[in-house]
Amino acid sequence: MKTMNVIIKITALMLSFAMLTSLLASCSRDDGTDKAISYSLTDEPKNLDPQMASDNNSLLVIRNIFEGLTRYDQNGSIIPGVAENWSANADYTEYTFNLRKNAVWSDEEMSPVTAHDFVFAWRRALDPATKSTTCSALFPIKNARAVNAGEMKPESLGVTVIDDYTLKVSMDYSYAEFVLQTPNAVFMPCNEAFFLTTKGHYGLDDDYIISNGPFVLAKRGWNHDNYVRTLRNPNYAGYNSVAPRVLYFGIRSSDTDYFQLLENETVESAVIETKNISKLEETDYKYTTVTDTTWGFLFNVEKPALELPAIRRSLMACVTDEACTDDEGNSLIPYGFETANDIIPPSTHINGQLYRELAGGGFKETFSTETARSNMNKALASVELRRMPNITLICPDDEQIIALMHRIMRSWQLHLYVYVNIEPLDMNTLQYRINLGSYQIAFYPIAPSKDDPLNTLNRFTSDYQSNPAFMKHPAYDRLVEMASTRSNTEDVLAAMAAAEKYLNTYVIFYPVYYEVTYFVMRPTVSGIYFSPFDGAADFVNCKFIE
Repeated sequence: MKTMNVIIKITALMLSFAMLTSLLASCSRDDGTDKAISYSLTDEPKNLDPQMASDNNSLLVIRNIFEGLTRYDQNGSIIPGVAENWSANADYTEYTFNLRKNAVWSDEEMSPVTAHDFVFAWRRALDPATKSTTCSALFPIKNARAVNAGEMKPESLGVTVIDDYTLKVSMDYSYAEFVLQTPNAVFMPCNEAFFLTTKGHYGLDDDYIISNGPFVLAKRGWNHDNYVRTLRNPNYAGYNSVAPRVLYFGIRSSDTDYFQLLENETVESAVIETKNISKLEETDYKYTTVTDTTWGFLFNVEKPALELPAIRRSLMACVTDEACTDDEGNSLIPYGFETANDIIPPSTHINGQLYRELAGGGFKETFSTETARSNMNKALASVELRRMPNITLICPDDEQIIALMHRIMRSWQLHLYVYVNIEPLDMNTLQYRINLGSYQIAFYPIAPSKDDPLNTLNRFTSDYQSNPAFMKHPAYDRLVEMASTRSNTEDVLAAMAAAEKYLNTYVIFYPVYYEVTYFVMRPTVSGIYFSPFDGAADFVNCKFIE
């Protein structure tokens, strides 16, 4: 009887345990984390070195495998990154960052991320031998410009290691927005000891990368021209836990239909093509938009005849509303794009406010078609030319853009008796030709890599390595320098607006229309932060939802 009672008790306990387990199972639910997330890159990343990368695909991967002093949350607000907290003095000329002590690199030793890693990274970015095209973001730091110009040694940069986990940054002038810049790639740390072992290959392959972010490259995770596969970093202990288990970046060909990838559930989110924008109305997809790119005519001011502002003005006088419509009066500006009245895109901010609302707009100048031909002939005569040299316009190999260019060519023929050849190119070749200066006129997008008017204006300064117009105007340089160094917002705005008007007055770049970028998510996911201008996205908080 005693044995039977024991058996009954054990059976009752087992039943109770089974009921409890069943109850817990029924109360628990899949919270959408620990999943594999897929996103498509539009091209092979050029370099996963944060101090060198400038293309959107590289910056997107870097944003997820590296972490700077701060990072963005899913709403675009600044949150702690490697720095667990920070402070500034009263006039914002000195900042102190206190680093968390559990941040580590992805090497076998799990080396700690220290203040030395940030100092080395920033000095290296500014060293003229590095030839970083993104280091201008560091210019507000004391002596940064002089270091980059080779006038001072990198050790003169205004960054000080107080101890391994305390970093002091001194500014050249009052700059209250400094912390807002620190999530960007060029501000991310670099482990000097590992960097030296790569012997010039840092960031070019997964064997030459260690990172400190929420994701790490999988073993053989970078299959060039095919994919970049990253995994949740098991040693990441940042502000937010990492929701996805796998983050997979497929590298697609230039003719990929990204909207179709969403429809086929190949990816959870994508930047979709303009031709597919209208299809969003038929879906329940979630999307955000940003007007972040200005398309227009870019002149190589070193080419014969085109070095004359009067010639450039005469050509642009013919880019009228009529020249941008077809014979039926339909606009040839692509669907979803907006007519541009300024060079700096409308979504650009300064001090958290829209630049256009503060600086005004409508800076694009218009010129008379009636006097365009006589003005052109006078300008040609001033340099002893009887007629315009043969001109070739390069543009993207896009059906809509080519149709618009042909219509504008007809306007040049009608008003100026000038015949221009069109050479359509794929975007990589177009950019390569512009970098070389192997062009006369280009129909080209100015796409800032960060949300700052100076990002656009700096591109046309005399000492900018990739100045697309090959422009050397000291007066313009002074305006941009004033905008870079003034601390009073009104003075900064005045200098920026004057520099933008200068580009319009001298017709260096003539805006035609704005491109609107659509960041789209399937309704089954949430938590992705899409970064305006640099094309990056942060997937730390991405999860599936019902």
